Amino acid sequence: MVNPTWFETAILLMLLAVSGYLFWMRFGKVVNKIFASKPDANFSIHPVGKRTWEFFWEVICQAKVIKERPLPGLAHAFVFWGFCAFGIITINHFAQGLGFPLLHHDSWVGRFVFYLAGAFGVAVAVSIIGLFIRRFLVRPIWLGTKISYESGFISFLILTLMLTYLATFWIADGEPGSRVIWWTHTLALLTFLPLIPHTKHLHLVLSPVTVFLSRGSFAAIPPLVGDEDFGLDTGKDLTQLATLQAYSCVECGRCMEHCPATNTGKLLNPKQIALGFRSYLNEFGPQSEEPLLGKHLFQEAAFQ
Repeated sequence: MVNPTWFETAILLMLLAVSGYLFWMRFGKVVNKIFASKPDANFSIHPVGKRTWEFFWEVICQAKVIKERPLPGLAHAFVFWGFCAFGIITINHFAQGLGFPLLHHDSWVGRFVFYLAGAFGVAVAVSIIGLFIRRFLVRPIWLGTKISYESGFISFLILTLMLTYLATFWIADGEPGSRVIWWTHTLALLTFLPLIPHTKHLHLVLSPVTVFLSRGSFAAIPPLVGDEDFGLDTGKDLTQLATLQAYSCVECGRCMEHCPATNTGKLLNPKQIALGFRSYLNEFGPQSEEPLLGKHLFQEAAFQ
């Protein structure tokens, strides 16, 4: 947007503040629950080199996602890579709205970034349409039988972001319609941000941290201490990594797909256990003495 008016700048600042506040209202509570949980016994950040490689391989390269489910995995990878590529574009977008653009079409750096983001914009648009078809038309059983309208709306916002960005290659700043495109893109961004911590898309923020802090093996369960220690019994027994993992679940159903109990018709469902932990934390919190087995986690499933 060329030469924003003072009124447009004021509106943008107000919307940025509201969107950021709504994001933190929910995300801040999640962060507090993670830190309020019990520290993990014998956890060590070392070896950092191994963690860094796994982070690069699983997060940056998206290798595990692509290996497990090649076509949807590649689509998810393009969405992730597209979001990374759009980071500088988004910063420049808001800087432009404040009258201080960082990138310019008449510089080779600006042109390179804009065209690179454009290529990813096409890839993300195609991928998000494919993922939408998979979730709402193909509907694999691992995604669940319940239709996720929030996922549909998020897909719509992402597609809107890509299409409004790609439209700028045909409608330049200052031309009729350019301001409508700019504000449509802005509103989609500022609507998407506060929705992240309220949906499964919270994994966009937490999953990279979860991968880096992963134990890489089963947890070293400490021995019971005294007659009143019943192991994983109440919210007070949930560790920081367990809470982080509960909020990082993307609900893809890969754990169900490989679970022998689920595949033989048992009540045990690892996906529902992860979501049950999340629901428990949302209602009772990590310091609660309410039993874990009950409202959100079924005893029969836990002991199968």
